[in-house]
Amino acid sequence: MEYAHAPVAVRFLSRPNRYLAEVETLRTGRRLFAHVPNPGRMEELLVPGRSTGFVIPAPGTHRKTHADLVSVYHRGTLVSIDSRMANRLVGAAFGLGRLRGFGGGRWAPEVAVGHHRLDFGQRGPGGNPTHLVEVKSSNLAMGRTAMFPDAPTLRGTAHVELLGRLQRRGVRCGLLIVVQREDVDEFTPNARLDPAFAAAFARAIRVGVRVEARTTGISPSGAVWGRRIPVLPGPRANVFRRRPSIGGQ
Repeated sequence: MEYAHAPVAVRFLSRPNRYLAEVETLRTGRRLFAHVPNPGRMEELLVPGRSTGFVIPAPGTHRKTHADLVSVYHRGTLVSIDSRMANRLVGAAFGLGRLRGFGGGRWAPEVAVGHHRLDFGQRGPGGNPTHLVEVKSSNLAMGRTAMFPDAPTLRGTAHVELLGRLQRRGVRCGLLIVVQREDVDEFTPNARLDPAFAAAFARAIRVGVRVEARTTGISPSGAVWGRRIPVLPGPRANVFRRRPSIGGQ
């Protein structure tokens, strides 16, 4: 997936609110405000005066800002902070039939299930969902372990709990973790920060929700799929380190 406009190298200066960043261009030193397409804390990624990365120009009179801060360097690796990229990658992969572990056929985005909307799904002849997949974007890393979330997420927990309930009722459910960096070797939920999400994650795996984690290679202009990495249900689950994924069909 590539952005529509050429990237501009910048230095991060401040974050007045979770969706707004002040940056300066490395070439000219011009200061501007950019949209942050990610509500996470990302404190280790966005260090005032030190973090460098890229904005993508976003021209249009309907916007308050005219650029998006989409990636920053961390430990020498370019990391995407654009949570929208995860769904774009998954949607394109489904369209090309590249995620067959979750099932073939056509996938619709933003599938309504009760009061919730899940990222991708398929419906049967009667309109009831037969297969659902939720996507989570991860850019937090502790050592070589990717983690999610980096802030407590009631919405994320509710979605994972819903997947577990539907799986028990016979709907094939999946959870795909798109790790928006490539310098990691495994994924685990962030149980210390959000024990409720971690507990829901482990329960979903036990009832058969298919869970996969895949890295991405991030460039200034976009992203490509990387490796499939092991999923650990929790920080003590070392027995699962050699397994490529956890969860049933």
